[in-house]
Parts: sequence; structure tokens; C-alpha cells
Amino acid sequence: MKLGQKNIFTIAFLFVIVFGVASAQTISLSDPKSQSDGTILISWTVDSETGIDHYEIYRSTSNVGQFVKIGDQKCGVFEFKDTGLFKTTIKYFCYKVIAIATDQSVRSQSAIVGTLYNDGTSSTAKRTWGSIKAMFR
Repeated sequence: MKLGQKNIFTIAFLFVIVFGVASAQTISLSDPKSQSDGTILISWTVDSETGIDHYEIYRSTSNVGQFVKIGDQKCGVFEFKDTGLFKTTIKYFCYKVIAIATDQSVRSQSAIVGTLYNDGTSSTAKRTWGSIKAMFR
């Protein structure tokens, strides 16, 4: 009888280990990229979408600051364009992506990744405009 209890315990333990590991997804967040239209493109990969309902995208001005939810993305789409940066003077943003399970619990969270923000005006354009003005002096 003790052998039977030991086998049941072993099977239950292995069940928890196997399904506990299988249900955890890894989200890899790529470096966010400033776009020429003044937005930032956030993209990520995930090893499995099993049990994931959607993704939530968060932004902060510091990697230790308070993160604010800026949007949701459905499964199967692995990028999000942050369009809420119009006329900001802030030049550094951090992002994280959280996978939300079908039961609305947090399934997984990406690492925090930061980027410098370029508001869509390039220094090349500024130099060119300066060169044009200089021609008429």
C-alpha cells in the first residue's frame, strides 16, 4: 500500500511539473524603434500562444517608474504602434508586454526594454533646411 501512495505522489508531482512548465510562455520584446511618423513600434515574439487571450502593452518614462497601459493586441499579432507621443518633450520610454490568459490572469510578462524617442524630425532635414536658408543670405 505504501508503494501505491508513493506512485500516486510521484505521478501528481510530475503532472504539476510538466503542466506548470508547459503553461508558462516566454515573451521576448525586441528593441522598440522610433518611426519617421513620430511613433514607436513595439514588437515581440512568444514561444507559444497556448492559453493566451490577448496581450497588453505598457509604457513608462523609466524602467523603475509606474507603467501605464497604452493598448491591447490580439493573439497572432506581435507588434503595436505607440501613437500617443504627439508633441511630447520626453525623449526616453520603456515598454513591457504582458500576455493575458483566457481566464484573464497574467500568463507571462516580457522584460522591460527602453528606447530613445525621435519625434519624426531628423537632424538631416534640419541641416538641409539650414543649408537652404543659408543659400538666400
